[in-house]
Amino acid sequence: MSTDNPHPRADPFKRPLNQAITLQLLREQLQRLLSKLNVAVPEGDAFKVVTVALEPLISSWRKRDVQSERYLKGLLVILEYCLSHSIDDHQCFEALVTSLGYNTVQFWRAAVPHIFDSDLAFGTKYRDALLFALTLYDVNTGKNRLRELYAAVPGIRKSLLGVNAKQFGERFHHLQKKISRHSSLASLEGSELDDEDAHRSPRRSREPSVHSEDEEENEPRIPMGGIANTHFQQRVINVSNAPPVSLKREKTGDWNIKQGSGGLVSCVDPVMTKDHENIWLANLGMNLKDRKKSMSSEDSEYSSMAPSTNTLGLPLIKQAIAEVFFHVLADDDKPEKESNAEQRKAREEMSLLGVLNNYNRGNYKLNPVVVQEEDYNVYYGGISNGLLWPALHNLPEYIVADYDSPKVVRDHWCAYVRVNYQFAIDAVRNSRPQDFIWIHDYHLMLTGMIMQSLDPNLEVGFFLHIPFQPPENFFTKYGTCGLPVLRGLLRFTKVGFQTHRDRAKYIELVQKHLKGVTVSHDKHWDIDTVTHEGWTCSLGVFPVSIKNDDFLKFVHMPETAEKASVIRKKIMGEKPPADGKFFFSVERFDYTKGIKEKLIAYRRYFQKYPERIGKDVLYQVAVTNRRSVDTYRVYQDECLDIARKIVEEFKDPSRPKWKPLVFQTDGE
Repeated sequence: MSTDNPHPRADPFKRPLNQAITLQLLREQLQRLLSKLNVAVPEGDAFKVVTVALEPLISSWRKRDVQSERYLKGLLVILEYCLSHSIDDHQCFEALVTSLGYNTVQFWRAAVPHIFDSDLAFGTKYRDALLFALTLYDVNTGKNRLRELYAAVPGIRKSLLGVNAKQFGERFHHLQKKISRHSSLASLEGSELDDEDAHRSPRRSREPSVHSEDEEENEPRIPMGGIANTHFQQRVINVSNAPPVSLKREKTGDWNIKQGSGGLVSCVDPVMTKDHENIWLANLGMNLKDRKKSMSSEDSEYSSMAPSTNTLGLPLIKQAIAEVFFHVLADDDKPEKESNAEQRKAREEMSLLGVLNNYNRGNYKLNPVVVQEEDYNVYYGGISNGLLWPALHNLPEYIVADYDSPKVVRDHWCAYVRVNYQFAIDAVRNSRPQDFIWIHDYHLMLTGMIMQSLDPNLEVGFFLHIPFQPPENFFTKYGTCGLPVLRGLLRFTKVGFQTHRDRAKYIELVQKHLKGVTVSHDKHWDIDTVTHEGWTCSLGVFPVSIKNDDFLKFVHMPETAEKASVIRKKIMGEKPPADGKFFFSVERFDYTKGIKEKLIAYRRYFQKYPERIGKDVLYQVAVTNRRSVDTYRVYQDECLDIARKIVEEFKDPSRPKWKPLVFQTDGE
């Protein structure tokens, strides 16, 4: 046993799951390694400890003398701590990468074998934690340090994206097409035989057999990106947070799937339905729950590490607790007999896959993107709708107060990046070089940047379905996410805005906050082209609306008129005043819809024109959503309170059943 390291378990990346490195152990190991340099490791948090230790460790390691291996061990200890706490302590990793400077490639060559050995020997997830940590670093700083890891370990990107599995799928598709073509030619030749020829020996097809050895030898090698020009046509890979369908589990336990009718579906569905090979990637609400409650003590030590990814690159999702795999693109074989109750329950819960498979047969392919449930809740109910949504609408008064804390912003931003990271990986895995990948809305503004770091040859477009009018302090108070959003949008090939005002605001902010930006405008096509750090992005304005013709047809349908009459009688009464007015409004219960202002104006309407009391009625349907977000809940409660006061304040003794307002919070 080495006297320099009396505790074998203290070697970096040599610890079992139940001996994950702690802050105290980190401090002890660094102090032992730095004792010969007369450097004292301070008390305090991990960031303070790491920043003090990095400079002497790196400078001593770079000397390449007999002691270099000793100080490399110190850097590996810091890296191990960073990857063990990649979610809750990312600042340490940023300090490590920044301090390494131009030595990162050499460091990754030395460190990655230790990482892989640990993952294989102890079941850790250090590879995945490292990939995400570098992604987060690049997003936050605008650098491209992932490229240095790819240079140091060339195979790691192929492993992450499942290149070999993708090539296998493309070869299989290629073979199917050849068989189909061969069968079609043989069938065509057979149909040309007359009765006399029918008694002769069948002619040999001029098409060589698909099993010909010569053909196999002369078959061209398939490039890494797949068969771009052989049998594959361009597909649209649509990526959004919400799916184009609604899923509901009936009392019987069966799942019911219905086509959605929201604005995104109305906008995109006509494009997607043109080709059954198109793919829609979305989160279906089925995410991996926090494992801390049911994990063993060994697993819980590593619960803060980044979620693992599927190295095969197949559209498979593994739920580690129940050992359940589900595959949306193909029919699954009958599962093996479940070994315990947890597995049986999990398989029952996944029974909706049959419903999805049936949906995929008759439509474009719907692929679920599954993330950690805790991350998703923070990403969607937290930063997306608590900060980004109100900020981009220039409604800073509705930003959740929790985001006054820089730590909360930083922590929630990490969850936002993690979810974008998983969407990006799934999109790249499902893509081919000639595909057009279409990302949607404010939930996924970083997906293009992450995808380009994985495969810079992809064509990735983005459309923002909401305004882009952030407040003045967005890039100072919320700079953790403000600046990466500006950089992230520029990494898409094309970006679409709803209005010229939004595009102009974005260009103004890019020129103000990012250095080295050049902007050119094409008057003929009304396209702005922005170049930044070698990347070029075209910015267009593409207003999106409902399909007016379909809406007008629906309005004039007899059954629509009949239902409208029923609703009017229900709200206004059987014998309303001849000059009574019926106001009808339907919105999502959102502060961007002006519902509160409408109610205040309606109250003022009766105050100013009291003769309308007893005659006019406002039927307001405000579909409740996002109640988990504080600002939404407060806003909705305020509106409901104003509505109650209106009903109480305005009455007509001659029509006691009359109410000035009917406020409904569901869409049924």
